[in-house]
Amino acid sequence: MQFVQRARDCCRVVGCSTLALGASCAQAHDPSRDHTLVVALAAEPTLLLPPLLGETPGFIVADQILERLAEPDSMLDTRGDRAFRPRLAESWTWAEDSLSIAFRIAADARWHDGLPVTARDVRFTFTLYTDTAVASPAASLLANIDSVHVRNEHVAVFWFHRRHAQQFFDATYHMRILPEHLLAGLPRPALRHGAFARAPTGSGPFRFTRWVPGQLLELESDTMYRGGRSHFRRLVFTIAPDPSAALIRALDREVDVLPNVEPPQIARVARSRTLSPVRWASLSSGLVMLNLRDPRSRRRPHAILGDPSVRRALTAAIDRTRLTSAALGESATPATGPLPAALLRGAPALLPQPDLPLAMSLLDDAGWTIPSDRDTRRRDGTPLRFTLLVSTTAPVGQRVAVLMQDELRRVGADMDVEPVDNATLAARLSAHRFDAALVALDWDPSPFSARQLWGTPSNPAAETSNFSGYSDSVFDSLIDAADTARDSTTARIAERRAWRTLVHDAPAIWLYDFERVAAIRRCIQPRGVRADAWWAGLSRWTVRDGCQP
Repeated sequence: MQFVQRARDCCRVVGCSTLALGASCAQAHDPSRDHTLVVALAAEPTLLLPPLLGETPGFIVADQILERLAEPDSMLDTRGDRAFRPRLAESWTWAEDSLSIAFRIAADARWHDGLPVTARDVRFTFTLYTDTAVASPAASLLANIDSVHVRNEHVAVFWFHRRHAQQFFDATYHMRILPEHLLAGLPRPALRHGAFARAPTGSGPFRFTRWVPGQLLELESDTMYRGGRSHFRRLVFTIAPDPSAALIRALDREVDVLPNVEPPQIARVARSRTLSPVRWASLSSGLVMLNLRDPRSRRRPHAILGDPSVRRALTAAIDRTRLTSAALGESATPATGPLPAALLRGAPALLPQPDLPLAMSLLDDAGWTIPSDRDTRRRDGTPLRFTLLVSTTAPVGQRVAVLMQDELRRVGADMDVEPVDNATLAARLSAHRFDAALVALDWDPSPFSARQLWGTPSNPAAETSNFSGYSDSVFDSLIDAADTARDSTTARIAERRAWRTLVHDAPAIWLYDFERVAAIRRCIQPRGVRADAWWAGLSRWTVRDGCQP
């Protein structure tokens, strides 16, 4: 699961950027002639080192440079290996007892510096991801892998603690293979600040070329890639925090792909002669993260939000259907549970219906009362008031915040809104310096990635996506039971119990599931788009002749 702040995707141009096209500022380009694809990113990546990534923009870029052993297909079935296709591994073999998988690395796989990819690189990657000194957010997702052994130069063997349905998914999905010869000698606590983190060498279809902070990242097609050279010689990711400015640039043929279009802009895209609105499946959701711990001292509960009764009351006060319709229209549907509906595997609606009398009763019972001369509830002189962080580059988020303010006032709760830029929002979430934050999440295709967000961290010192500080042994055990179940029926029973536990504890206010609408140049032909990663097949995208320059 990746954290993404949806400013929707558009551009901020600092000065006069040529976007590496040899053009002047605000000049159109023709992808069929210059073989360059320009993609707008809503936020700039923090770095490009996958073990330390937690946000979507970094994965969009890094996944063009570095590779997994195998990739899921569009069905996104994470049980077994039938829905996976080879990538760095050309084949694999299961042991008879299913406690190990031997991956054979493609014989012609090469790093961009020319050296071969070997089984040692696979073993090194696993040790790096799971090293507590690295503190990878993905480490908890690899807990069932006991070790990786090198059988020979081309074969890496994964050994598991126990059999379960998602062993193959665990071994392949969460790790991008890294070059041992470039990283082994570096101090692991310092990897975040090393040169590789901003200019990686990979084995994928594109090579890193340059990063102009605040403006763009540029990649070049690897002419020696074993899968064949991409149609596009260059990928330019332009940093695009302003949706309106980005759409203008796309209409002016400077930008080819806006991965997310704001609801008010969809009609304008549909009327365009050069852009097409494209609906893609999505595993993205929007929620308000609640901090259960005191931002000034993690050893203490939050003075207001540390009480589950208050959190349940806030949830009951919000009308998700009304809010989603008013703020997002056709680009989202009301949430039915704590994960996107596609990951809930047909579970009935898990979230309670809005109930103002219940919300007020819960607050009354928790000691929050409304004084005769005030509109805001108080307890022991403290007002029921907290602050919501919202991205300055997400107009939809700001509309959501205003609607929430109105609904919470009806039950005597005050919510201040603090607009912050994307970098500040991500930093404050990671540092737990917030009361509440409106965030968007891009989910992995497995519901068990919920561990990253809600599971008790095995290493308290590690950087995790558990921003709220939620920890519940019942939830942890139910997720573990679902993950290790031998049959799908047992797994789904345990999953639903886990989601009900989470909803009851209310560490977040779940709001909506996104319906992704992209804007793409009409002559661009997307390929390999998946619900978990629209960018997965960028190297296979093509273009028809005749793009209008």
